[in-house]
Amino acid sequence: MRKFLSRVLCVVALGITLAAPSANAVDAATSLRVLSQGEGTLHRSDPTEQFVVHSERALHAQDVAPAAPEQPAAGIDKAEDGPAIVVTVRKPSITNKIDRRVYDVSARDDAFSNANDVLSRIPSVTVDPRGRIALRGNRQVKVLIDGVEGRPEVVSNLRASEIDRIEVMTNPSGQFASDGSGGIINIILKKKRKQGINGDVSLGADGDERYNFSGNVSYKTGRWTASAGAGSNHIRDLRTLNGLQQWSTPSGIETTTSANLTSFSRRFGFETARLVYDASINDRLELGFGNYHWRGSVDDSGIVQITGPSGAVVEDQKETIFTADNGFSAVWTFSYVHKGKVDGERFSLKLNRVDGRTADIADHHLSRTVPSPEDENYSYSNLSPTSSTSLGGDYERPFGTSRLTAGFWVETSDNDVRSRSENIAAIVPSESDFDTTFLYDRRTLAGYGTWQTPLARWVVMPGLRIESEQWNAGASSRDELRLLPSLSLNRPLSDTMRLVASYSKRTQRPDIIQLNPRRVYYSRYLVYEGNSDLRAQNTDSFEVGYEFTGKKFSSNGSLYYRVSHDPLTDARRVAADQTVIATVINADKSRAAGLELSAKGKITKTADYSVNLNVFDSEVNGVFGGETLRRQYVTWSGNAIVEFKPTHEDWLQLNLNGAGRSVMLQGYQTGFYRLDLAYRRKLTAKLTIAVNAMDLLNSSKQTTLFVTPEGESRTIGRAKRLAVMIGLTRKFGNSEQ
Repeated sequence: MRKFLSRVLCVVALGITLAAPSANAVDAATSLRVLSQGEGTLHRSDPTEQFVVHSERALHAQDVAPAAPEQPAAGIDKAEDGPAIVVTVRKPSITNKIDRRVYDVSARDDAFSNANDVLSRIPSVTVDPRGRIALRGNRQVKVLIDGVEGRPEVVSNLRASEIDRIEVMTNPSGQFASDGSGGIINIILKKKRKQGINGDVSLGADGDERYNFSGNVSYKTGRWTASAGAGSNHIRDLRTLNGLQQWSTPSGIETTTSANLTSFSRRFGFETARLVYDASINDRLELGFGNYHWRGSVDDSGIVQITGPSGAVVEDQKETIFTADNGFSAVWTFSYVHKGKVDGERFSLKLNRVDGRTADIADHHLSRTVPSPEDENYSYSNLSPTSSTSLGGDYERPFGTSRLTAGFWVETSDNDVRSRSENIAAIVPSESDFDTTFLYDRRTLAGYGTWQTPLARWVVMPGLRIESEQWNAGASSRDELRLLPSLSLNRPLSDTMRLVASYSKRTQRPDIIQLNPRRVYYSRYLVYEGNSDLRAQNTDSFEVGYEFTGKKFSSNGSLYYRVSHDPLTDARRVAADQTVIATVINADKSRAAGLELSAKGKITKTADYSVNLNVFDSEVNGVFGGETLRRQYVTWSGNAIVEFKPTHEDWLQLNLNGAGRSVMLQGYQTGFYRLDLAYRRKLTAKLTIAVNAMDLLNSSKQTTLFVTPEGESRTIGRAKRLAVMIGLTRKFGNSEQ
């Protein structure tokens, strides 16, 4: 601990030194060029950042002196050689920065959707039937909210109407934490509030006991802004799972068939509050709190039949499982932002504290008719308290046409898993009951720097992140020092097109569930067992492509190559009693090489489209169970969206989202596709009705195949998600229409 604290003090001191503004700071040039066509580009200290500018009257190309810092960059009130000119800036829906693509979703007045719904509409991003987010088909993606890790319960309860923009980074720079080897998605929330009292209330429901309710209110007066929100969301799911396993035994091939029906019900709730104080035009303090909680139940009913080589029934059983779970996450955030005297200079400090707990209990009832009538009961229970504290500082400053970004990050995390089982020996005589505690703690200390600068006709941004990490998982421990370089660069080919390229090195740590070696019987013949010997996965990612931005059409394309060492992959083995043991292992190596294309444009004056297609070759190889294994597939991911706005009051969207099969060391999981529909109708200026139809084609089916030396296991799962939800939202105050 003494060693860790000394590292913390050194890095914090470095961050404070970087944050101190230089007395000899050179102001960055800011110029506005108004072209004769009446449109142009607003050039700021970030040479990759663009805005679309429209002037009231056309001028010949000229440079206009920058406004004073307190004046909005969007306006020029007076020209020296003529009458007043009004220049307005329209924020584009997509902004291509040197290390990320930024998608503006602030105009979507959608109180009926959550963050996952918004992400499924973003190019490169897919959300599968189980709500798992992937970037270019890779589920090892990290989701941030305002630069801080967003826990799943927070993201799933985040309303779409609260989101301002989404940053997608397939090759993140050194500014961001190393985990998330598949990339980073940063959700930026809306910050600006109107004067006075504003807010909205929304309610949606369908005929299958699914409903959601949410409301928020804000009050702004002078330098103070206070806001609060609350909501509840009840979801129900019905899922079928059919399995077929064939295993080699000394007497021949045994076949196991199974059929499961799962009914899932869960209610989420949240309460949030935020207080903002603008101490000056350059200083802002913000304090936030969120309480996220849930309670759910799962009813499983399954039948398993095992037949021997002769076709005779060896075992015939039925198992019912009732699982109840609940939990909460309390999230405190504090941030301070200071804008320096130099245009574009900025220092921010973020403190984040999370306390949470999850608890679940599963009661199993097993009834057997063959080989002899028998009834048995057994159960599992888990209690998992968790806490984490993080502190980070970021400093940005332009130097002429260059830009420095530097900062530090300190994080501590503590997790316990307290598990208990009862009467396991009734179904597996060789097993004994347990009452265990698995402790997991992690300490991370990081510092980073990036430097963006012109180089001939290129703009380059090298970066380096240094991370020191110590973690303990039960009896296992690690102490690692990582050097994580990154490089982003682009070159303009014309006013509308540029070349881009990037490289990054990333790390994916195993989580506490994967590390916990405790064995849990999901059913009599399916067990999950963690692996405390797992190592972190290291990934090198390369990318080259183009970006085209026109008035009515934009597109981008990328060729990429990603290689991972010690990749984390699911695996299965079969015990002597035919029990399937699921676990996670480190394979030797995996790679993905692909081509991604995206396009966005107009079909008619009232209809827009957006399409994204990613085709890639995926391969993984390693050794498991004494076998040298290699799996390779050409697969895909993507989405296609069509939006219709026939009138000012109507909006209709069709969203097709899908992915191909994903490769695993011992097999694969097939892909999915899903078609959703959303319709909004403004009844009045402040009252809107909405209809959301999810999984119109009822196509959310996935097959999972594992092949082992003893035989193979194939399961087919289908989620019955077809639902039509109708909702209303009512605004009040001065909320934007």
